[in-house]
Amino acid sequence: MLKPFKIPMVLMFVTVAILVIGELADGTSLFFVSMMAATLICIGITYNFLGGLSTVSGIAFSGFALSTIVISQFAKVIFFEPADTPLEAPQLTIEVYFVFYLCVMIGCFVYGRLRFRSIKPLDPVTVAQANLQYAISLAAGLIASAVFEINEAASNATGEKGNEAHSVGLAFSTLLLFSLVIAVQSRIRESGGSHSFGVKVFIPWVAILLFGFLQTSRGRMALPSVVYGFTCYFSGYRFKRRHVVTAVCGLVFFQFVLSPFAIYQRGALRSLDFRGRIRESLAFFASPPSWTVITEASKGGVQSGSREEYFFRSGTFVLSRLSAIRADSNMISACSTGYHYGFIALRMDVLHMIPQFLYKDKPTEDSAAFTGRVTGVNPDYVENGEAMITAVSDSFGAFGWLGVIFVGLLVFPITFIIYESIFDFHRPWGIVAIGGFCFTFAQVALGGLVQDMVRAPIAILSLSYIVGTVVRMIPTGGDSGPAFE
Repeated sequence: MLKPFKIPMVLMFVTVAILVIGELADGTSLFFVSMMAATLICIGITYNFLGGLSTVSGIAFSGFALSTIVISQFAKVIFFEPADTPLEAPQLTIEVYFVFYLCVMIGCFVYGRLRFRSIKPLDPVTVAQANLQYAISLAAGLIASAVFEINEAASNATGEKGNEAHSVGLAFSTLLLFSLVIAVQSRIRESGGSHSFGVKVFIPWVAILLFGFLQTSRGRMALPSVVYGFTCYFSGYRFKRRHVVTAVCGLVFFQFVLSPFAIYQRGALRSLDFRGRIRESLAFFASPPSWTVITEASKGGVQSGSREEYFFRSGTFVLSRLSAIRADSNMISACSTGYHYGFIALRMDVLHMIPQFLYKDKPTEDSAAFTGRVTGVNPDYVENGEAMITAVSDSFGAFGWLGVIFVGLLVFPITFIIYESIFDFHRPWGIVAIGGFCFTFAQVALGGLVQDMVRAPIAILSLSYIVGTVVRMIPTGGDSGPAFE
C-alpha cells in the first residue's frame, strides 16, 4: 500500500496564510491574493480527497496544480516579486483559475469515486511469459521506434505528410517503454527488492533517451527516467538515500547540461533526415562548441519572448516553464474581449491524432501554432510554434466561462475515473499507461485531454492484447511462478 502523503488541514491553512502575508508584502493586490488563497485551498482539499500520492488521480492532479499555480506562487514570495505581474489581465486570470479548480473539486466530490467495469490490459502471468514479453517488446520496440523516427525526420525535412509506417511505428514504439517496466519489475523481484537497475533496464532506458535526443524532444528524453521512477514507486521498491542523491544529481544534469545541449541542437537537427541527424549529433559530440554558446542558445530556445516569463530575475527561465499561469494569462487576456475559437483548436488536435492509415489527409501539425498566434506569442512567420497553454486557459479561450466550468466539473474527473477503472498501477501495462499519463498531464491542454481519455487507453489496451496473445501462443518453459505478485 502506497503512502498517501496527504496534507494536514492545519498545515494547509498555515501555509496559505504565510503565502498571503508574503504576497501582500510583495505588493500583490488584495483581490489577487484572496483569489489565490481560495484557489490553493481548493487544490489542497481536492488533492487529499483524491488520495494524495497513493492514487493515479492524486499524482496527476498534483502535477497539474504544481505546474500551473502552486510552484509559481511560492517562488514569487521567495523572490519578493508581485504575483500579479507581469500577468496580462491578472484579475481575470486568477478568477478563471479559481473557478476552474473549484469546479474540479466539486466534480471530484460528486462522482470522483465512481468506477466502471472495463476490459483490462493483458499482462504476463508467469515469470517465463514476462521474460519472453521483454525480449519481444524490446526487439519490436526498437524497430518500431527506428521506423517512426526515420519517417518523422523525413517528414520534417521534406514537409511531406507521414505514411502508414509512420503511424504503425508510433503505435508500436510504446513497446520499448513496456520492456523498460518489465525489466525494472523483474530486477526488483529477482533481487528480493534490493536492486532496481541492471543491463536489461539500461538497454531500453538509453534507447528511449537517444531517440528522444534525435527527435529534439526533451520530454521524451526525460520519459524513461520518469517511468522508471514510477515503476519503482508502484512496485513498492524502497528508495535509499543514494537513490535520492542520484535522482537529484540526474535532474540537475538533465536540466543544466543535457537539456541545453538538446535545445542547441534542435535547430540543426530538425531540418535533417534520420541519417543526417545521427551524423550531425556524432559530429557535435566529437567537437562541441563552447559552453557559453550552448547556454546562450538554450536560453534563447526557452525564452522566445518576454511574454513567456513570469519572473523578473535573470536565470529563472526554467522556473517559468513550471509556472504555466504566465502562459495561460496570455490566452485569457487575448480572449477577454469576447473572442473564442470554439472547436477549431480541438478539431485540429483530434484530426492530428488519427492514424495515417485511417485518415490519409490528416493535418501534419497540431493546434500549438494556432493557439500561439491567438495569444500573440507565436509570430506569423513561425509555421509551427511550441507556445504552451494548459486546459485552464484553453477551455476559456475556446468556450469562455462555460468551457472552464465544463472541463473542470466533468472532463477532469472523468479522465481520472477512466484511468483508475482500466489500469492497475502495480501491473506493467498499467504503469506504462499511468507513467505516460501523469507525465504529460502536468501541462495538458484540451487536445491532450482527448489524447489521454481516448487514444492512449485504446492504444495501450490493443498493444497489450497483441503482445500478450502472441506470447501465450508460444510454449514457455522455465520458471512458471507468478510474474508479479
